[in-house]
Amino acid sequence: MSGRFRSRLIASASALVASGALAVSASASPAQAIAIGPHQYFVGYVFGSPASASGQSVIGVLCPGAASTGHPVAGQTVEVQLFLPPLPTTAGYTGDKAAQIDADLTSATGVNSIAIFTQYSVKLPIPTTITVPCTGTGTMSFNPDPDVDGSSSTVTVTFVSITA
Repeated sequence: MSGRFRSRLIASASALVASGALAVSASASPAQAIAIGPHQYFVGYVFGSPASASGQSVIGVLCPGAASTGHPVAGQTVEVQLFLPPLPTTAGYTGDKAAQIDADLTSATGVNSIAIFTQYSVKLPIPTTITVPCTGTGTMSFNPDPDVDGSSSTVTVTFVSITA
């Protein structure tokens, strides 16, 4: 490659990068995030461990011995995604004023705040410090905030004991 051609190629690539026409994929992801706002439909997701073949949302729980409660295993996440009609029955709606979506887990051990979302398609961790049942079911609610006239997206979760 001649020095003159290489100089033109580098200059052209530099111009594309500067203008934003050429983007590196690692830096493109944050720019694609969509802020949560009014009048949007959304769906909440729970990504637990181990994965369930039945399509259920499973939260793996570290339960020592014969304990009836434990803590979620690290590496499990929740997420909200923007959704356009046709809508699934689990879809929520942000209403007139929501600027964020709060994820709360309700189980036999009570209600735990899990995450606060201000953008869609961002996975946030399920805290490993909360106490949940070793077995049974619960509900993860994704609630618009402020909730003036919106509706929640809910996901039924199954707790699976992973003995310590």
